[in-house]
Amino acid sequence: MTFKEQEQFTKKNSDDLLTELSNYQGENLISEIVRLGIQNLMELERDEHIGVGNYERGEDRRSHRNGYKSRQLYTRVGTLILQVPQTRDGAFYPSILERYQRSEKALVLALAEAYLQGVSTRKMKMVTEQLMGKEFSSASISRFSATLDAELDAWRERSFTKEYPYVVVDARYESSRVNGKIIDIACLVALGVDSEGHRHVLGMDTAWSETSDSWDRFIGGLKERGLRGVRLVTSDDHPGIHPAIKKHYPGAVWQRCQRHFTVNVMDHAPKSKRDDLYDRLKTAWDSKEYEDAKAVLDQIAEDYQDEHPKLAELISEHAWETLGVYHAAPPAHHKRLRTSNMIERVNQELKRRSKVVRIFPNPKSCLRLFTALLKEWHEDWAYGRIYLKMDLLEEFEAERLIQQQVTSPRKTEPV
Repeated sequence: MTFKEQEQFTKKNSDDLLTELSNYQGENLISEIVRLGIQNLMELERDEHIGVGNYERGEDRRSHRNGYKSRQLYTRVGTLILQVPQTRDGAFYPSILERYQRSEKALVLALAEAYLQGVSTRKMKMVTEQLMGKEFSSASISRFSATLDAELDAWRERSFTKEYPYVVVDARYESSRVNGKIIDIACLVALGVDSEGHRHVLGMDTAWSETSDSWDRFIGGLKERGLRGVRLVTSDDHPGIHPAIKKHYPGAVWQRCQRHFTVNVMDHAPKSKRDDLYDRLKTAWDSKEYEDAKAVLDQIAEDYQDEHPKLAELISEHAWETLGVYHAAPPAHHKRLRTSNMIERVNQELKRRSKVVRIFPNPKSCLRLFTALLKEWHEDWAYGRIYLKMDLLEEFEAERLIQQQVTSPRKTEPV
């Protein structure tokens, strides 16, 4: 199908959707919008699988249409009745439906488990009934979770085949019931950028707390699964992260998140000095050369030494930790690697979904929901647009190698 034909086809489908929505007489318009959107995407994906549009002929045809199969999809906007497109070869199944069901099923299971174990409120019972259209039994939950857990565990424990020069790690806390008590459990997440510039979700796990041992097991687990080629690891300054990086990836550079460091600095600064500090830190971190950035930070520490010695000591002793990107990445990559913002946006999405549950009935249900959500992010990233142009890293490495050869003294032959 040519670009013009695709454009006309898309416009025709958009016009049809608008007509259907204009004539819709039901009560739940949002539910109908979601249903029509998913239905249309499935149709388009089937056309792509077959190779030609409806009622068209062509040499690119790989299969034939084979009607529809009715399927219910349980969502937060109600139960959707979809007509899933079929193909004669039986090899087609809509990817959007598969991914949507996985994350929704994980959320429903977390809610249902909470409801059955008495963690939830009456409102949560109503939510689960609206999502699935029925109440839950322990047997049905066990049956649903066994199938989903097998898929999610296999993905979470998969081996790595690529190199990941850049890695970002972080943790967030969720409330969970453990042995009759409600405690905060740590959810450890690692993201990475592969050698082709795509982002990936590398790992996710839960721990009783964010300790040195938990980070050691988590980062060590990534290495056991084949994580290699790591040049830079970005994180906050939790005392357990840096030692784990040094132990398992001794050649990697640690980048302390500049955003977290800014918060630490502001805690030591009077309000009257915060704007000045923020501007000067930004000037340092926007510098293209390491020496220039270090000079600005050193000057800040010197200027505040007399009036605010604790602030000056923090900057003098630890500000250099925020400059790791200069040693491991080209300047064009600094902005996206010098903070943990990449993972913070993921954490915000996890938080949005976990707020519905409020208190997880057990750590396993938290792991299930977050893994399902992260798997969706991973699939979008790994096969989507390039996040960083990695040819710049190759050029950066080549320039550093030349500089090392020029600056290193020549070895002389013994007399």
